[in-house]
Amino acid sequence: MASPGLLALAAVASEYLAALAVVLLAVLGSGWRRIAWTGVAGAAAATVFSWLALAAGEGRLSYPWVPGLGVDLALRVDALSGIVGVVVSTLSLLIALYSVDYIGEWGAARYWLFYSFFVASMLLLVYADDLVVMFIGWEGTGLSSWALISFYHDDREEAWVGDPGRSRLGVPMWFTPTHSGLRALSFTRLGDMGMLIGMGLVAASLGSTSMSGMEGHAAWLLSDLNMRGLLAAWLALFYLGALAKSAQFPFHEWLVTAMTGPTSVSALIHAATMVKAGVYFALRFTPAIAAGLALFHGAGAGVYRGLAWLALLTAFSTATMAIVARELKLILAFSTASQLSYMMAAVFAAAAAGSPALGSLGGLAHLISHAVFKAALFLAAGAVIHEVGSRYITDMGGLRRSMPYTFLAFLLAGLSLAALPPFSGWWSKDLAVEAIGLLGGWASLAALATAVLTAFYTVRMIYYVFLAPPRGERHAGEPGWLMLGPYLALGLASLGLGLAWPWLARLLEEAVGLHAFREELGVVAYGTLAAALGASGILLYRARLLPLRGVEERPLLGALHGFLYDRWLVNPLIYRLVVYPGAWLSRALARVEELLDLAVHGGVARAGWRMIGALQEGAELRLDRALHVELPAAAAGLSAAVRRLQSGDVRIYIVYFMAGMVLAAILSTVVIFFIAHAAWPALASLAPGW
Repeated sequence: MASPGLLALAAVASEYLAALAVVLLAVLGSGWRRIAWTGVAGAAAATVFSWLALAAGEGRLSYPWVPGLGVDLALRVDALSGIVGVVVSTLSLLIALYSVDYIGEWGAARYWLFYSFFVASMLLLVYADDLVVMFIGWEGTGLSSWALISFYHDDREEAWVGDPGRSRLGVPMWFTPTHSGLRALSFTRLGDMGMLIGMGLVAASLGSTSMSGMEGHAAWLLSDLNMRGLLAAWLALFYLGALAKSAQFPFHEWLVTAMTGPTSVSALIHAATMVKAGVYFALRFTPAIAAGLALFHGAGAGVYRGLAWLALLTAFSTATMAIVARELKLILAFSTASQLSYMMAAVFAAAAAGSPALGSLGGLAHLISHAVFKAALFLAAGAVIHEVGSRYITDMGGLRRSMPYTFLAFLLAGLSLAALPPFSGWWSKDLAVEAIGLLGGWASLAALATAVLTAFYTVRMIYYVFLAPPRGERHAGEPGWLMLGPYLALGLASLGLGLAWPWLARLLEEAVGLHAFREELGVVAYGTLAAALGASGILLYRARLLPLRGVEERPLLGALHGFLYDRWLVNPLIYRLVVYPGAWLSRALARVEELLDLAVHGGVARAGWRMIGALQEGAELRLDRALHVELPAAAAGLSAAVRRLQSGDVRIYIVYFMAGMVLAAILSTVVIFFIAHAAWPALASLAPGW
């Protein structure tokens, strides 16, 4: 068998080659089906190579790239990257099969180009063992995400997110595909700037960008940063890209409006893979950093505590938004941000408490579980929206009979999201909650409160879509098996993973280096009770025991409903405080430039001062020639003359040195003479007898 590193390279290369093949087929005018199946073939090859790499064990592949900067083209397969690589490639293959019929002919070449390019970049990010290589994959996923969120560039209304015409604080609350794509690009790039600065500090301190080297010399790196007074700032900057990528408050705004892309894109990028990149980043680097911080007696732990509480705020806030949302994909987007925050909170809370292995177990377990059941939910949602012709759950209902297999897949995946036993989400969510509990009782309470809300909005969503009385007469039906098969398989996998979890847990414990771990029964009991309480809320709602009907007409409840429905007003505040002032300043500066240009180039001529205008034009030409022709020519001539002096002959350099010494002596003598001559009258007046 080939080495693990070589197999990882093959997985990455197969998807990049698939993207190239899609471009060539499109240029040659091939049919959309051949293009689509080329994309599927690339995903299939990547899946095979990823599984083989995981089976081959640990290994590393490295080639010198920029030796002067310590940059290598390096890939590494270990337990973490091997597992995550398999999750990414396998889900990408299933979603690719779904996409063949779902996308169809319109925009096929563009879709499959960026689909394949995205999967390749995501695998490169996962397998990378060099910060620069990882950053290339990181930015590749961002580019693909922007292109796929903006896929419907005609801004068709059925692809919008939000209620058309709704606004808060004078800010529109609906979003077109092109607008959402730019939002995603802008929000994530802000975080990437911080991460890039953090990477630069690593390179400056260690003289290398090797990730293995950084983990192996974490204590030296942290000691150097601590002596410079940069440790806390570096931690915050280094994780900033991960916070933006994984939609932590307030960066969650890009994710919830990214639902303008095709539903297959939502399943792939915004549920199963790209948004997990930030979690993977935290899982990859946090154990080594936390171990290094232990040598400084808690230095930097405050940053981890702050990051953990930020994640808990994101988890709770987005869950409250989901309980009132009406758009099916938007509910799932809020849920994604909330569940990602469970993972991030687990990693950061355990790191702050000095037990990073427990956080890695909770984060990795929930990453795998969530990727499976959320991909199933998104794919099934795409089929439902296509059949109903509306994205609002209030326009659905009664689909249990007309779409029984879709209902089964959605139910299984939804119960896993609600964390009910024995589904995979039940196991993985409790592992995350146990790690979060290391932060204290209030953190546990916030995590369990979020679990109650999660179960409630999940069952509410299932009820409205499949169990409520149908709204109007429709003729919905199951999609073809090429679409139905992937999400039905993923729904069944949500149950299968739960049943097989005792065996899977051992693999995950070995992957994070946590042996003989036993989950606390109290955490399991409270977590199960929270999920059951939230799930039973729909029964109280149907019995009219929960005051959730007609809340918009009630003053207090209506205000709370509007606050949650408009996403805690984070979006309008961002636009009012950042976007609109920035746009106003940009327009004002542009206007000033126009006025200056008008005054310089047009105002004099229109006033009739033709002579002055001609002189002005001549002066501009002379100044332009002096600045752009004569000055550069003089500098080039001086540079050439200086280069001629650098002959490389040591004897000539000695002559230069001696001549310089003589010249310096002469100049010093002349200066002293003139100073003495100027000062002599004053000295003579002080001492006339000299």
